[in-house]
Parts: sequence; C-alpha cells; structure tokens
Amino acid sequence: MTSADQSGLAQFLTYRIHVLNKLSERGISELYQRKIGISIAEARVIAAVGAFGPFSVIELARHANLDKSQASRAAEALMRRALLQRQASRDDGRIVVVSLTPAGRALYRKIMPIARRWNDNMFAVLGEREHAQLSRLLDKVIAAARNAEASTAQKTTKPRAKRTSASPR
Repeated sequence: MTSADQSGLAQFLTYRIHVLNKLSERGISELYQRKIGISIAEARVIAAVGAFGPFSVIELARHANLDKSQASRAAEALMRRALLQRQASRDDGRIVVVSLTPAGRALYRKIMPIARRWNDNMFAVLGEREHAQLSRLLDKVIAAARNAEASTAQKTTKPRAKRTSASPR
C-alpha cells in the first residue's frame, strides 16, 4: 500500500471488504457459470433456500444477501428451469413462498462443494488460529454493522403527518 492508500480510501474497512467481495464474487461467479451454468445470484438463492428452507421473496433476499429485485429475478429464472417452486405459505395462505424442487435440491448439492472449496482456498493463506480469529473478528464487526443499521433506521423512520380535511388544496 502506498502512503496515499493508507491515508485515503484504502484505509476504510468497508472499502477493503468491498474489494475482497468483488474479487471473490468474480472468481466464484465464473466457477458457477462454467461448472453448473448458473449465475451467482441464482446460486445464492439455491443455497439460501437449501440451507434455511422455504422463503417469501423478501425473506429470500435477506438470507441470500441480494436486493429484492435481484432475488425476485433469480427466483423467476430458477422457477422457469424447474429448480424452484412457488406455493402458498403454510402459516399464511396469502403469502407465497419458494422452495427447492427435487432438481433444485440436486443442484444445491453441487453448489455447496464449489462454495466450500472456494472458501477454503480463500482461507488457505491463514493458519488455523488466524482463521478462527478472523472469523470471530468478522462476527463482531458484522454485529456492530447490524446494530448501526438498526439504529440509523430507527432514527430516520418518522411517522407520517396526518392530513386534515381543512387543508387547502
């Protein structure tokens, strides 16, 4: 790192994590495309539904760490390929949830080893203790970021002003 990097953007944790994320995403995205013919968003959707169960699209977006529109597009593409299915929620029939089809479960079993190998390769530069320490530190930083996000959301959420019938139009 140059002295300019140390005093600039490269000093920010969020920037460095973003760089790591982009490098990792490009690499694993290429693997998913080449080995099983799916996008990274589709792989995240399959992995989230496979690991955590049926979801509404909003829940799916949160668990797959995608924007709602990305999750929705990926889910639609996977439904067209009969890898996901849509059904009414058991808890609330008004809510639609997506779940894996048998072909989707088979794809999930292909995705996870690819993701695991990629993850292992990323951590191969660290010793066992460093890996454990980094995991603990990331957990702390993630918890702090979630708390900051929740705090910011509470501060920016304002009740809507009521309109009175006497208001001029």
